[in-house]
Amino acid sequence: MSAPTVVFAYNRPEHLRRTLSALAENRGADKTELFVFVDGPKNEGGKPVQTEVINVAKSFEGSFNSLNISACEKNKGLARSVIGGVSEIIEKYGRAIVIEDDSVSAKGFLSFMNDALDFYENDPEIWSVGGYTVPMELPEDYVYSVIKTQRSSSYAWATWKDRWEKIDWEVGDYGAFKRDHSLRRRFNLWGSDRAGMLDNQMNGAIDSWAIRFDYAMFKNGMYNIIPAQSLIQSIGRDGSGTHDTDKSKKDDFFAAELSDKELIVTPEKVETDERIRREFCKPFYLPPGFRAKEYIKNVL
Repeated sequence: MSAPTVVFAYNRPEHLRRTLSALAENRGADKTELFVFVDGPKNEGGKPVQTEVINVAKSFEGSFNSLNISACEKNKGLARSVIGGVSEIIEKYGRAIVIEDDSVSAKGFLSFMNDALDFYENDPEIWSVGGYTVPMELPEDYVYSVIKTQRSSSYAWATWKDRWEKIDWEVGDYGAFKRDHSLRRRFNLWGSDRAGMLDNQMNGAIDSWAIRFDYAMFKNGMYNIIPAQSLIQSIGRDGSGTHDTDKSKKDDFFAAELSDKELIVTPEKVETDERIRREFCKPFYLPPGFRAKEYIKNVL
């Protein structure tokens, strides 16, 4: 059975059009129940754009097994939208595939995500599966088509109800975590930006569901499975997004290009590879001096 696929949209109709067009071309789209959650405008001036976004979603009626659109009258913000929407779907279906409105998928994306949800469902080590992989060189002797990490990407991911329910969205143990340097170092093993992001989340500087999702994965000693070559290309890092507004970026470490050939990604049992971990984490590196300043500002 195909898992329900959830798309979160806000105020970028053309990004959403490209995202849904790519999804509609996926193998298995005709068996997929698609749910589009459209966040509300921040003010009256945003209503026409929301209407345009809704109309874009409606234009894909018939491209999937079913299309369900839910639009909010008021703005919830990304974190509340994702947590609420995923909770609603996963409670009913037991699993969910989630994709942002600026993520273009390869034709094999839905097939891989559904196969992976079936394959890893009863694996006590696997927290989630994802469709996006940062561009990197893999070791020549690495023969698998998937990678085991302990970091997810909000671009495109999937999980199961029993994992989702393990998340403490209030991060009740943050008081102990923030001054536990050993714990912070271990959390930062999959990106030296992570402890600082959790600090910023808890201090109200950012609005992120994803850093709390990853912290819960870390606390439960579980992992994320992703394809060795990305099945997702983000088209949102152009300054148009709410959380990514820098239009001056020239070198984008996250700009994964999709293969011209359809990739067949096979879920299989793999272990973490230290060589891959080092390469994978390079785009997430923050200099020690910067981290120290942020720690003093946010924690001490």
